[in-house]
Amino acid sequence: IMAGNVVTGEMTEQLILSGADIVKVGIGPGSVCTTRKKTGVGYPQLSAVLECADAAHGLGGLIISDGGCTMPGDFAKAIGAGADFVMAGGMFSGHDESGGDLIERADGKRFKEFYGMSSAVAMQKFAGGVAEYRASEGKCVQVP
Repeated sequence: IMAGNVVTGEMTEQLILSGADIVKVGIGPGSVCTTRKKTGVGYPQLSAVLECADAAHGLGGLIISDGGCTMPGDFAKAIGAGADFVMAGGMFSGHDESGGDLIERADGKRFKEFYGMSSAVAMQKFAGGVAEYRASEGKCVQVP
């Protein structure tokens, strides 16, 4: 069972003690995430991974670093900080093998659509739209 997202050791421990095998770590660092800008909530990814990995490993749990990878060195930083796995959707989103809609513009340039799971696009596709009490906290981009 994978649960999250968290950025503190306390919540990591709580999820593992509640039955999670893997805890997703990261609030706000994703390449298409606007949570920090819209809500003021978030935490630096390296700091979160360091803290949460220590808590998880002390209880025999695992963590996955979710967000913040923009260059290859970010994988090494996440693993070096204690992450057992690394999510990097934005870095792979433009490849033929990735999911997403292929868009071809009039000038012949091709792009993949990539969006955050709290974006208006994702909520429209998977939840029927943005609920009245919510705001979109992600954006949709076209990746070459």
